[in-house]
Amino acid sequence: MQLRQLEYFLAVWEAGSFSGAAARLYVTQPSLSQQIGALEKELGAVLLERGRQGVTLTPAGRVFLPRAQDVVRAVQDAQDSVREVVEGRQGDVHVLTVRSVASGILPPSAARWHSTYPSTVLRLHDYSHRRNLEEAMRSGQGDIAVGPRPDPWEGPVISLGYEEMVVTGSAEYPAGTAADPAELAAADWVLYEQEQGMSEVVDRLAGHLGFTPRAVARTGQVSAALLFAVEGIGVTVTPENAVPLRWSRHARRIGPGYFRELVVFSRKLPSQLAERYRDMLTSLELPLTAERDLPEGALRF
Repeated sequence: MQLRQLEYFLAVWEAGSFSGAAARLYVTQPSLSQQIGALEKELGAVLLERGRQGVTLTPAGRVFLPRAQDVVRAVQDAQDSVREVVEGRQGDVHVLTVRSVASGILPPSAARWHSTYPSTVLRLHDYSHRRNLEEAMRSGQGDIAVGPRPDPWEGPVISLGYEEMVVTGSAEYPAGTAADPAELAAADWVLYEQEQGMSEVVDRLAGHLGFTPRAVARTGQVSAALLFAVEGIGVTVTPENAVPLRWSRHARRIGPGYFRELVVFSRKLPSQLAERYRDMLTSLELPLTAERDLPEGALRF
């Protein structure tokens, strides 16, 4: 049984004649009759009866009519639903990211998305470490990912810019102050648990500067590390965009600057809806630094 046969059957019933249905469908009447005959043969029953007053339904046709209408309507609904997703009027976009990016980078894009596509749902899934993010993306759990550059990666990768890492403590400093590497080597540290991706950031910094941080506290959350640092327990490193404005004078640049690249990536070409979100991200003014604007001598990864 073919969808076209159901559509032909409904057209004959609605038009009241084979000739009227053939004209409406832009097919020849013999072709239309052939398709209806094939449908009736498959069902083992005559559905339509020709008469002087036109075409009428047989008892079998009366039973078959609402079922055929349901099938054609369901197919149309499915086509409409797909079209709404393609056109960005309906659907979900699953965005995978790491927690620091979820809170510091993505909120403006989520607000813009909701305003532009109010009938869609932006589903944000955050992970504590970049490794978990990449594994989830490879296994197909998301449409698109935003986070540190994956290496290696098979699929499109677009750079969004660089987020600066800053060191925060209890003391306040004038804007633009940089922390001295020797001071960091001698300081007490609020470090991150290994399952938190920021632990990798601190390890890279310490390795580059040639010291081992002396841990006095550990946490799995950037917000907790900041709070501990401002309270005087020790210094910590966080993305600058994660530091609340009220604590901005507690944050200092690390040497000439310490930057992490953020990218948007996917396993393959993203869906049209996800591609629209990607395009929105790349068009927004995010709290990131373009590669051309990185300070001379800055450490980046």
